Amino acid sequence: MRLITDQKLVNRNLWIGKYSFYAGMALLVVALIVNFMALRPENQQWVVYAFAAFLIGFTLTNVGTFFNNRWGRRPDKGLADALRGLDDRYTLYNYRLGAAHVLVGPSGVHVLVPKFQSGPISYSNGKWLNAGQARGFLFGMFARDPLGNPSAEAAAEAESLNAFLKKRAPEVGIAPQALVVFMHPRAEVSAKESPVPALHVKQLKEHLRRHPKGATIAAAAQADLEAKLGLAPRRDEPEAP
Repeated sequence: MRLITDQKLVNRNLWIGKYSFYAGMALLVVALIVNFMALRPENQQWVVYAFAAFLIGFTLTNVGTFFNNRWGRRPDKGLADALRGLDDRYTLYNYRLGAAHVLVGPSGVHVLVPKFQSGPISYSNGKWLNAGQARGFLFGMFARDPLGNPSAEAAAEAESLNAFLKKRAPEVGIAPQALVVFMHPRAEVSAKESPVPALHVKQLKEHLRRHPKGATIAAAAQADLEAKLGLAPRRDEPEAP
């Protein structure tokens, strides 16, 4: 399998996540110290500084948490590992074609949407549920990785790919297929009614191999698009014996 990843983008966002979180935590500690010092009558005006440090620290911590959840788990590597062994007719594009993860192969063009929740995950009556996930306003504010609406996210990613191809390669007319892929080893997926297929990452490669051949990007058009974008592929590493 061929892999094409925007490594500069990945490295930049990993850096943002790491140092935003550290800076935010440091400012929260400073805010606590300044707040204690402001209890003294002669330092009461320091309350403003404590509040400012807390506000900025809280914001940076949340920015860091968001970026770490989004990029720190390296979904590109997780997907590549799950697809290892597919032949060179398959190409996995990470952060290069408008959508985050796009797999082009004989079975068609798939937009892959990785999710990292664990435990029972189900779709029923138009709703996604993750049993055991914190609920309520207070818990929702501080949830590290809420499930959200994976099928809606997948539809949005497919639309992003369509918009990208319409602008960069209008001659390519395809209907991408979206897949929600749960990456956590302890995820238990039950979503047969979902408008977008959802499965565990361990099932991904077999799902693609059994999937009927669909409309895909012709090899010549794919090579032309990669040339336009200046993309440099690398080959999948051989499977371990």
